[in-house]
Amino acid sequence: MVLSTLETLRLTVAALRQRTGETQLKLATAVGMTQDGISRRQSGALSWSLDEVDLLARHWGMEPLDLLAGPTHAAQCLTWPPLPGRAGAAGLAVEGADQ
Repeated sequence: MVLSTLETLRLTVAALRQRTGETQLKLATAVGMTQDGISRRQSGALSWSLDEVDLLARHWGMEPLDLLAGPTHAAQCLTWPPLPGRAGAAGLAVEGADQ
């Protein structure tokens, strides 16, 4: 069974959150989203945008393609905790991200 890119991303975000110990609220704050926005995307009720993939990848210190390659690959690329000056993308909210 081949997973869709969106399903792979959902699983990857969940795996990285578990590995880093981040709650949905902490991740949301770091990338300029709301906890509800993260929750709705992780449940599949909303899809992640490409801009949001960029924010997540930057937050976890990897390239967007590494994030999209799946949980195992992304976990190997994880830079945690965030380096100074790259502590997430707080304040860089994506316009209309929670619509």
